[in-house]
Amino acid sequence: MQDGFYIIKILHYIISTTFLLIAVILIYRSIIGILKESKYTLFDRILSSAFMIDLYLQLIFGLILFSNLGSSLGYDYVSADGTVSVVAKRFWPIEHIVLMIFALFIANLGFILSNKSKESKSKYKKVLIYYCLSILLIAYSLGAIYLF
Repeated sequence: MQDGFYIIKILHYIISTTFLLIAVILIYRSIIGILKESKYTLFDRILSSAFMIDLYLQLIFGLILFSNLGSSLGYDYVSADGTVSVVAKRFWPIEHIVLMIFALFIANLGFILSNKSKESKSKYKKVLIYYCLSILLIAYSLGAIYLF
């Protein structure tokens, strides 16, 4: 059972890393697209779709990690540096999941609104605003374990 937990954990890390790379490229292209008034291309749409797919995959693997798959390991999956008692008091895993669901909701909203926009500049703006809000929620959720 522990092998399955570690495989899912590694997959979750890989997906998170690809999410970060896609997010950086997407934000860069959105800023350039707004400043240079570039056309919103198929590549931008594919990046936006990959961003959303990555978020959904993170949710799926995160929920699997949160389930009983890793229950025999206790809180090791949350904090390996001695902050386990703080994490247990604050219910960080639950906070993390709730914030991730909100981040996914905000990103979905941005994805839908950007696809409904007619102008390229408007599409880039919506992608930039909503996806950055989503990324900020994710960053806060990950950093909250160390901040509080």
